[in-house]
Amino acid sequence: MLSVHVRRLAVLAAAILVWTAASLAQDTTPPNAANESFTSLVQSANAARDSGNTTEAVRNYARAVALRPDWAEGWWDLGALQYETNQYAGAVTSLRKLVALAPNSAAGWSILGLSEFETKDYANALASLQKARKLGGISDPDIAHVSSYHLAMLLIRHGDFEQATSLMRSDFGASPPPQVKILFGLALLRVPLLPSEVNPSQDALIQSAGDAATTPDPLSALTALAQQYPKTPWLHYAYGIALASAGQLQTALNQQKLEADLSPSSPLPLIEISRLELRLGHKQQAAAESSKAMRLASSAPARDPRIIALYAMHGASTPAPEGAAQWQTAMQYYSEGRYALAIAALKIWVDQSPSDGTAWAVMGLSEFALKDYDNARIHLQRGINLGIKGSPQSVALARDRLALLLIRNHQFDAASSLLKPVAAQSFMADQIQLALGLALLRMPLLPADLTPQQRDLAQSAGAIVQLLFTSRYAQAFAAFQKLIAQHPNTPWLHYAYGDALDSLSQYNDAKTQMRAEMELSPHSPLPWIRIAAISVRQHLPADALDAAQTAVHMAPDSAEARFQLGRAWLESGDPQKAIAELNKANSIRPDSPEIHFILARAYSKAGLPQKAAAERATFLQLQALAAGNSQRSDAAQSILQSNTQPPQN
Repeated sequence: MLSVHVRRLAVLAAAILVWTAASLAQDTTPPNAANESFTSLVQSANAARDSGNTTEAVRNYARAVALRPDWAEGWWDLGALQYETNQYAGAVTSLRKLVALAPNSAAGWSILGLSEFETKDYANALASLQKARKLGGISDPDIAHVSSYHLAMLLIRHGDFEQATSLMRSDFGASPPPQVKILFGLALLRVPLLPSEVNPSQDALIQSAGDAATTPDPLSALTALAQQYPKTPWLHYAYGIALASAGQLQTALNQQKLEADLSPSSPLPLIEISRLELRLGHKQQAAAESSKAMRLASSAPARDPRIIALYAMHGASTPAPEGAAQWQTAMQYYSEGRYALAIAALKIWVDQSPSDGTAWAVMGLSEFALKDYDNARIHLQRGINLGIKGSPQSVALARDRLALLLIRNHQFDAASSLLKPVAAQSFMADQIQLALGLALLRMPLLPADLTPQQRDLAQSAGAIVQLLFTSRYAQAFAAFQKLIAQHPNTPWLHYAYGDALDSLSQYNDAKTQMRAEMELSPHSPLPWIRIAAISVRQHLPADALDAAQTAVHMAPDSAEARFQLGRAWLESGDPQKAIAELNKANSIRPDSPEIHFILARAYSKAGLPQKAAAERATFLQLQALAAGNSQRSDAAQSILQSNTQPPQN
């Protein structure tokens, strides 16, 4: 994906280095063989670059800059192409030549820093990316966000947690993408490591910390997290700061004292204790704690070796058996049910082969067996995203286990979508049917937690989902009616039936079922959201507005509720109010193509064609990204997906 943006940056670099191009255009040196050779090489290199022949382009740019070492634009073209084709060491050499000739090129410093990062020259990468940020001027938002992401990683690795957090809040806003949330988690926990250096067993904790750091209600999230992980360093510190911000000074003081016990070599909790004691009017205690903090401050390391030992990969630096033997060992442990040993072996394997989806999936299955459900969910999802190589039965098992964990995490629709490709398989048919039923009934339980009555109900509901998946609607509707008659007070049966009716455009009947669901689930915005969506399709703007406004009142942070309210305003003929609501939805879910599509319509109706065109461009970009147009690393791609902006006219 970055290949497109690197080529777009050539325009930016040319503008930054315009003096170089002008000097070439105005070169009055008498023609000779060397000049003719240089001109020919540049023309050949440009043609090769534009046609996608990067190997030929790199070769000719390298020959051209050898003839003219002061040709800054050539060093840019060469370095950018080397970066694009993963020739990072060569890119570092070329881009260092560039920034020596054009020290104010923010784009040059940025791509240099990214290249140094890939060669693991982290100290120079940090300096280069900081230089790029200081210069500013990178107009391409994708490159700017990828640079910010890598700079935040390096600041965290260097122990500059507050600076990294400030940078991320500034550049990624209130709804950062998942990879950035992981960095927020590392910063909150003060873990001076790159995400790739972290032991997978800590993934769930770090992800939860990242969610807490970016939620609109951090105090509530940190309360739960500190209770769940009472012995984890730096959670009480973050919780105490949140409590202090809320004015709960004594409780905050208690939390900082807990942190001081967990982190006795750090001055930070003592500094907070001193501040809180002073705010509480305890001047002597404040002075005493301040003195302790000053004594510790001179010896506290930026990269705490105790925290590194707690979170870093163990055994990755130890020579492992040859690939096939290492894999066979892990699989043997797994097949024997020795799951802890399988996980230990797989941690070494995935450190060396982080793109092996099968290994991540087996690790997740092992963690599921050991009831480490949070890490199992993360690693099974990673494995399925990367791709599992195995029998259909193995793939079905991984999808079923992940679906159960998504259900446990209240991600019911995602679980159902995950199971759809394997719903018709005979292997694990009953288990998959049960999971589908749990998703339909929105029951956040694992099979082992069900009563016999709940299991029977979920099994029946799952059978209906399988009928819907195969478009046997008459049978499915009859089954719905029978099940509702047997269980009239069961939540979410009416909602699911209404959803099915809606899919066949039986709008009034669908609304009837949604209203029945409101009686059973009075605190949920979902039936209101669906009535709003149906009313828009029926061109009933008053009904749509009433339902959508109720949904937004119930769930103001719901992107779907805001989206439907925006559609309702648009249907009612008020594009300005539609734009306001749709932009609120976009701030919550910036990666949603549908929001940008409707925004384009709203801007068009509001007489703003340029903004409409920009939203259409973003919609097409997000559609392409969703289809899997990716050529760069998972981390960079995630940043791009969540921050892609249309080119400005």
